[in-house]
Amino acid sequence: MLTLIGVVAAWMKGGHPERLGALVTLVVFAVSFYTHEVRIGTFYAGDAVIDLLMTGFFVWLALTSDRWWALFLSAIMGLTLLVYLAALIVPGVGQYAVISARVGLGILTSLTLLAGAGERWLSGERAISDQRSWRPRRAAS
Repeated sequence: MLTLIGVVAAWMKGGHPERLGALVTLVVFAVSFYTHEVRIGTFYAGDAVIDLLMTGFFVWLALTSDRWWALFLSAIMGLTLLVYLAALIVPGVGQYAVISARVGLGILTSLTLLAGAGERWLSGERAISDQRSWRPRRAAS
């Protein structure tokens, strides 16, 4: 539910970077239902690949836009990749520890996207959705 709120807020109140972040978050959320079953032992290989691609996207977004939240989200995704690395290297890390860490970082991801759109809205910047009409304009008679 928090992801949905973050995506809708970023889409409705955000600019182009927020909309790109919302779109990628939504696509990753949808694809993760299918990749969740791809495992190597207890390692979630499908999710790790998707999160690696998502990390790359947000690093690119942080380097090409002037948004603080993209840099923060890149750091969160880097921590997520470290969780996967710990699952592979550290023998005592169990499956439930990895899942709980990923859930916590996922909540931070949604909150960061929401905070980015909220910061834009609070600063008075116009949202992209306010600048374009959703319906075609009538021609003057």
